[in-house]
Amino acid sequence: MFKLQSREYSKVIPFIKSKNELSVFAVLHNIMPGEVYVNSLEKPTAVLIQTSECNLVAGDITDAGFNSRIVEELDFWDQLTPDTPEWSDIIPSIHKNPYIRKYKRRRYILSRDTYKEGTAILKEGFVLEKIDVNVMKQSGYENAEKLLNWVEEWGSIQNFEKYGTGYYIYKDNVIVSWSVSDCSFEKAIAIGINTDERYRKNGLAKIVVSATIKDCFAKGYEKIEWLCVETNKGSRALAETLGFQFKNEYYSYTSYPPIENLYDLTEAEWCEWGIYLEEASKSQNELWVECLNCYLKSNNIKKTIAYLTAMKQKGVKIDYNRVKEFICYLQANGLGANFNSREWTDFFEKTRPLNYD
Repeated sequence: MFKLQSREYSKVIPFIKSKNELSVFAVLHNIMPGEVYVNSLEKPTAVLIQTSECNLVAGDITDAGFNSRIVEELDFWDQLTPDTPEWSDIIPSIHKNPYIRKYKRRRYILSRDTYKEGTAILKEGFVLEKIDVNVMKQSGYENAEKLLNWVEEWGSIQNFEKYGTGYYIYKDNVIVSWSVSDCSFEKAIAIGINTDERYRKNGLAKIVVSATIKDCFAKGYEKIEWLCVETNKGSRALAETLGFQFKNEYYSYTSYPPIENLYDLTEAEWCEWGIYLEEASKSQNELWVECLNCYLKSNNIKKTIAYLTAMKQKGVKIDYNRVKEFICYLQANGLGANFNSREWTDFFEKTRPLNYD
């Protein structure tokens, strides 16, 4: 495996078949930073492209030597996206996590003709602002660092200001919602949205995304892309409300449940993920805690008790304070009601160590 120099990225462009990940083309055309690994510097036929948004494998799947080296460039928790269906068959064998699991993503496209401008008005105390990176760095706002991390994926402030854009809404000293462009290539740009959990269901997302959309069109972009996991019904509904048109769905692979919000999966779906990860954790120690989280979110105390017991027997370190805090977090969000039961409290009191606070 060889790392390709940016001036030679054009060598791999011809064998990228899918058009789902705009960030791939942003990297290959040197608009945004990323890394490109190939099986040959002279005449590459297979490639691993790492961007701020994804890891994509493309080209010839038959180069066993290249495939065996992919695992060295990926972290256990890294997602991996196949460019073609043929790559899907071998992804579990070329990733650090052989239990990495396929999930579905959705791609939406917005044009000027389909855009449906939002008419919502901000409530008193909320303020909408365009992102100014220098101002943001000095603001001291809560969540400013999260927003700036998003901007920094562009590689530089100059790059973001030239190609990207974004808006945020703040109240008092908290950035409560923000929409920022992820990447761009030619006349297309992709945008995303995040709203602080404490301020959701207030119509903020529609307002801040609308502002970002208008600025994207003002900068000359003709197409705006929106990507989300299939399970994120809220993201899908927001996109469709604003006029984004469903373009296609595609698959990626993940080591953990592919959710963007706590409510993306039902309790039964969280339990199903827990069962899957429990089997995987028998050989992949990294997945013990992730599996426990799934059982906690599933509100299934029998599965949780059985799994905590198995963890203790295996000598896996259990952070009981964290378990308690996470249950409190779930219950504050209207979930995890079964963990108020006598069965659970009796088990927890008997199982926790004497020095537990």
